[in-house]
Amino acid sequence: MKKLTILFSILIASISAFAAATTVSQITLSSASQGDKVLQIVVDNPFSDAYDNGYDAVIGANQPGGLYIYSGSERYSFWATNALGNNLPMGFGAVGDTEYTLSFQYFSGESYTIYDKKKNETITVNASTPNYVFTIDGSLANTAINDRFVINYVAPVTGYNVTLNGAGLASFSADGDDATIPDGVEAYTATYQAATQEIVLNKITATAIPAGVGVILYGTPDAAVTLPYATGADALTAENDLYPATAWAGADKNNVFVLSGNQMFKYVGTDPVPANKAFMKLPGGANNAPARISMRFNTTTAVENVETEAVQPVKFIENGEIFIRRGNEVYNLQGQLVK
Repeated sequence: MKKLTILFSILIASISAFAAATTVSQITLSSASQGDKVLQIVVDNPFSDAYDNGYDAVIGANQPGGLYIYSGSERYSFWATNALGNNLPMGFGAVGDTEYTLSFQYFSGESYTIYDKKKNETITVNASTPNYVFTIDGSLANTAINDRFVINYVAPVTGYNVTLNGAGLASFSADGDDATIPDGVEAYTATYQAATQEIVLNKITATAIPAGVGVILYGTPDAAVTLPYATGADALTAENDLYPATAWAGADKNNVFVLSGNQMFKYVGTDPVPANKAFMKLPGGANNAPARISMRFNTTTAVENVETEAVQPVKFIENGEIFIRRGNEVYNLQGQLVK
């Protein structure tokens, strides 16, 4: 251990001749029945993200144990790089012990993280990081464990992340894989009715939204939802006046409408529609459309559940918002009862 520390100090001193290293760090693995195992990390501009001869130290194929960066099936006890990337595996060779301790020495520069997949915990490595104690299952004794610890872990993206607005709505389009409609969320195509100057939303009965199709999502107001990736979604056959964000570049920018609140407003900006959003393009000249268009669900659950079907719904506007009166009850466009 003392010899390794001296060598590490000499190497750091030589690195300082190039420039101030971005990060310097030593991690030590210890357990009851074995000596300390050391991993040393240096991040500095002179190095590359590939093998740096004379710096990166590979543990021999016949040498068991150790604490190391696991990259390209090689084990590195000294890792010199120009950037400490994301999702970099840190492995170790377990011995007969089931309890181990990670400790942190000689740190300087920018902090980084180590994610423990087993405990679902993240260690932030800096100058004051405390010791980290962990255990392994007895069945893993005397094996190499290369899939538990990850430096700068970034969780894989498994779907499209969407935040619904205060009205519980969001425009959406998938630009890669198809998108699964999750529980608690409904998806609608939209058609413009010129005679009444309103947009009618028609619920999609399928379980997935094909890529390249614009839709309106509806769910809990202000909720953050994930639409898991899917493949093989059936094409939508219903009429739909919504376009995906990917169609923006080739679209005529006259009479373009985007969602805001519970209405579609005429778009007056110059920036492209954000990725994975949707927009509506109406026919006609630049002055042939209103500044905003109200939306109406073709079916609204709360209204449909009114027992007296003979009572006809009446639509009216109050304080700039559209409501539906049915009997003595008033509903908003989302079918929610207004008290």
